[in-house]
Formats: sequence, C-alpha cells, structure tokens
Amino acid sequence: MNDLPQVLNVETLAQTRLFHIEAVDLAFSNGRKARFERLMGSGSGAVLVVPMVDAQNLLVVREYAVGLERYELGFVKGRIDGGESPCHAAQREMQEETGFAARNILQVASVALTPAYSNYRTFIFLARDLYADSRPGDEPEPLQTLAWPLTDLARLRSRDDFSDARSLLATYLVQDALKEES
Repeated sequence: MNDLPQVLNVETLAQTRLFHIEAVDLAFSNGRKARFERLMGSGSGAVLVVPMVDAQNLLVVREYAVGLERYELGFVKGRIDGGESPCHAAQREMQEETGFAARNILQVASVALTPAYSNYRTFIFLARDLYADSRPGDEPEPLQTLAWPLTDLARLRSRDDFSDARSLLATYLVQDALKEES
C-alpha cells in the first residue's frame, strides 16, 4: 500500500460563494511530483432526501436546473449550512421544499460526486412518517411535488428529466433498504 502523498503547497485559483478552486502540489512516495486542481465545496456538503408519502409512494420534486436549462424531477436536496448536521439539514430542506417533516429519518449513504477532483459529499436520507410542517425556503418559485409509486421506479429512472445521478442512485439505495426491512 502506498503512503499518502505529501502536500507541498495549496493555492487558491478562484472563489465564489459556493465553490473554491485550489491548485495542490503533491510529492508522491515514489519521488514524483504533480499538481492537481480541486473544487472545494463551501460548507459541509449537501443532503438528498427521499420522502415516502406512504408505504407505496415516494415524493419527487420538480424544479428548474440552471445547469441543464430545463425543469428536472428529483428528490429533496440542498446544502448543509454551517454548524448544521446532515440530519438537521435533511429535515430543514424537506420543510422548505415540500412542506413536510419526518418523524423517521434514516441516513442510507454518504457519497462523493467526483472524489478525484472535489471534497463535495452528499448525505442520502430516507424519510418516513411525514407530517405537515413547512418553512420558508430560498427557491425563487414554488416547487411542484408529485407522488411516485415505488412499484414504478424503472419508469422514473428512464425519464429524460430525471437525470441527477444522486437521485438515480437514491432510488436503488432506498429500494434495497426497504427490501432489507421486509
């Protein structure tokens, strides 16, 4: 097993309110040196929540995705604010985006989007036993929500407007978690 490379220098290349781009100079145990660029997320990452309306239906959210310049279906998601735990962020985002909170919330995974280039992590949760509890959010327009049958996840996964890799992964993780319970 290789030793971790030695960090020789870290330099900020650019910074926005959401991201910080760094150049990192490394020395590897075999004597080679290399420069990498990495995208550092501000804060502690993000959450994605799969709310279950009832035992047969999930709740999906339709919102504008500026990266693709179209509306997308996906699950509740958002940043973890400073000082906030992933679980607290998951509850807050559900309240802001759907008007619900959950009595039962389970973290099913923590995933990295591009670990070779970024520290950005998403904590994926399954939320059950929902109850009405809304909170104002930061979305520029009201979000639409739709109940989606658990028995029809294959059709959801095949939709052109359901393309967020984290949401796709979450359908499989939740399906597996529910199978293990029964």
